[in-house]
Amino acid sequence: MISRRLLTRIGGLLEGASEERLRSRSRLLTLPAYPRILVVCHGNLCRSPATELFLKRRLPSRRFEVSSAGLSHQENLPTPSDFVREARAFGLDLSGHRSRTVSPLLAEWADLILFMDHTNRNLLLDFGEGAVRKSAWLGAWDFGPLEISDPFGGTKTVMRQILDRLSRASDALARELTARFPAEPGPD
Repeated sequence: MISRRLLTRIGGLLEGASEERLRSRSRLLTLPAYPRILVVCHGNLCRSPATELFLKRRLPSRRFEVSSAGLSHQENLPTPSDFVREARAFGLDLSGHRSRTVSPLLAEWADLILFMDHTNRNLLLDFGEGAVRKSAWLGAWDFGPLEISDPFGGTKTVMRQILDRLSRASDALARELTARFPAEPGPD
């Protein structure tokens, strides 16, 4: 039997995650008509470039700009070959990707900054209150935990699970964005 104390603690954790999920999703309400989206993770090697490609595939480029970068200071590194192979199964080609680092100018450019984990969120503090105000958990658009862990150095199974979460979250986010910013009518 589960103790009342344990149930209360679990409820509190879920409530906190629920608040973070709502706060993240409400970021869409403040976006301009042609949003610029920056996806960040630790090294810009796996999660953020994969999400960038998922979003670019699902969002019309004439309405949305999407880019990615890393919060560590690693420039021009390739995505690990094992992750490149697993990403192909999801229709992503990361073979030519090279990492880049978030700069203050890039953080300022973005209208929405999507991050993956607590470390990412803490590192965003280095870019000031403006960056934090426009940041959101990518995991808020998936039914799993808010945090999407780093697959770097993980097994094929872990990589596939992370790619699946990134795909689902990107899909749900893209649906909300396209509903909020429908295509402009074309010329008659």
